[in-house]
Amino acid sequence: MSSDRRLVRTRPGACRGAAFATLLLAAAIAAVGCASAATPTLPLYTEVPIGPTAWPAGTIGQYGLHIDPTLLARLPATVDAYQIVEDPESESLAMGDPDLASTFDRYSAAQIGEIGATNWLALVIGHFSASAGSDVYAAWVDEYATGACSQANGVVDQDQETINFWNVDTATCGGGPVVYTLSLQNGIVLSMVGSGPLDLGRRLIDSLYS
Repeated sequence: MSSDRRLVRTRPGACRGAAFATLLLAAAIAAVGCASAATPTLPLYTEVPIGPTAWPAGTIGQYGLHIDPTLLARLPATVDAYQIVEDPESESLAMGDPDLASTFDRYSAAQIGEIGATNWLALVIGHFSASAGSDVYAAWVDEYATGACSQANGVVDQDQETINFWNVDTATCGGGPVVYTLSLQNGIVLSMVGSGPLDLGRRLIDSLYS
């Protein structure tokens, strides 16, 4: 991998969107010591849509961003016996972000446990808007990592690796959380940040199907 890939790329206005979209996440990381531990649940299904959602039929924000829970069908129902649940609070923040609405036409968020638990994971999955431009994936990789690490001592390293045959962009926050972003093809991107000895983000990627 060339050295210039490690430089943070930006495009006008886009970083504001990433920062706003990860505002709740960043605040929670800053309060990392106050959260409770995630509770493992026995998996009842695999690779199915996540159960009841805040908006079962989806909803559209003021700037046109479509919150689409069906995107979560691309994920396993559980990771290492920890249940993935939709995160309507993060989705509500996303709907108020005009820059995210210009990047994605469909979007959803989910999490495992509370940020600060022994093992936790926060994720977003979205479909890029046709008007977002050809370099939208590369820009999003850096924007998400920057936002996710903004309250965890910033990004200290970025790289690319292959996990379960997927090409994955990774980043490490100075405070410890690890960030993963990968294309699920057909314009769909998955980004997540988490921490803990189980490395739930990597385990989720290990369980993804094509």
